[in-house]
Amino acid sequence: MDRDATAPPLTPADAVPPHDPAFVRVTGLLGLGLTAAAGALAVVAATAAPAPAVLTPVQAGLIFLGMVTAGAAVSLRADLWWAWALFGATALLGSFALPVSWDSFVGFLRVVAGVGAAGTVLCLSSTGWRVAVVSAAVLFHFSGIFAATTSPHPQPWVVEQAWTRVYHPYLNFIYMRNAYHFYSPDPGPASILVFFLKTETGTDANGNKEYKTEWVTMPRRPDDLKDPLGLGYFRRLSLTEQVARPNPQGGGRFEETEMWFRRQKRAASATSPIPFHPVDAATSQYRLPAAEALRYVLPSYASHVILDRTADKDEAARTTVKIYRLEHVTTSVEQFRQKLPNGEYAASPYHPATYRPIFLGEFDARGNLLDPHDGLLYWVVPILPQTTPVPGSEGKGKGYYDFMSVHALGLPRDEVFAADETAGKVFPWYRMNPRK
Repeated sequence: MDRDATAPPLTPADAVPPHDPAFVRVTGLLGLGLTAAAGALAVVAATAAPAPAVLTPVQAGLIFLGMVTAGAAVSLRADLWWAWALFGATALLGSFALPVSWDSFVGFLRVVAGVGAAGTVLCLSSTGWRVAVVSAAVLFHFSGIFAATTSPHPQPWVVEQAWTRVYHPYLNFIYMRNAYHFYSPDPGPASILVFFLKTETGTDANGNKEYKTEWVTMPRRPDDLKDPLGLGYFRRLSLTEQVARPNPQGGGRFEETEMWFRRQKRAASATSPIPFHPVDAATSQYRLPAAEALRYVLPSYASHVILDRTADKDEAARTTVKIYRLEHVTTSVEQFRQKLPNGEYAASPYHPATYRPIFLGEFDARGNLLDPHDGLLYWVVPILPQTTPVPGSEGKGKGYYDFMSVHALGLPRDEVFAADETAGKVFPWYRMNPRK
């Protein structure tokens, strides 16, 4: 006798019948097929010389659709081991179908392939083993979060080893290691990157080279605020911190090193001297970035900006870029609260003197550092308020003295100090204020 249709369902399968395995299999195979098509295009791109530029976005689009489709198969029937296997195979195939330059996505897809393999094994395991493995994974994850909170020095030896060898790579991959001790007790200054591009355009009547110049800031409001929460802006802001990590300096007295003598020579230059910043200790103004930033990140940034801002290969070959990291010193509460007699605030948090530019080198389109012996390489280039005496330039600034533009342009100081920001030659500090 049939059960009464008005009676409540006796099992979850009666309430929500599971999807037909045949439909799930077709969905998973469709995802694998889309990724296989991307793999075929990768073979075409590898054999063509040169490869059509349109192939890369088509490959990426097919892999994205393939992953979404294979993932849909898993969501339809997560209890089927072969649905997980198809999902893992799709991710693994996609990692080989992407161009080599997409190295971050290649690594991500291979991790996803590992997730698919783990899901396959769990589906084939007994209930007891599933509970044990999932519990161990949850315990490992939250132990990593605990390790992140205890990683600042001083730390126990066991925590140091676990953090360095296990949890730091894991949390860095899933990007869950930064904020646990970032805001306590002092977050420190934020950083942005400024690029000065110089493209050779020919020679003048006297045979002197002529250049087209451009200033690029990353990130910048409001250009990078594409979404209501500003997620794109803050992600780009975190990218700039990759060059802010310091490189420990060891061995000997810093005052006896070659970098110190080169910097003193530039400060005493007879043509266009650039002084030390008067507020910070002179020896602390040398900011050598971490080794991985010097070797990989800065050359990559330089190549990206040049290729992004030039029209073709010939123009890129004639272009160089100087990179500056701007530390934005936070205005203290006491300074911020002070007001002038007219009611305006005495200290603006966007005043150019609140920034500490650090020169990170000049590069060509291939990411080669052009002058490793530049006297200001990895040194703070001061931006001074006009209240600070600058011998020979008193009263010639615009409320501040911009030595970063002096260094970038290679022009006399007084010409730079008097230049109009809106003309596009010197750095447009007014654009640092998002309200302007």
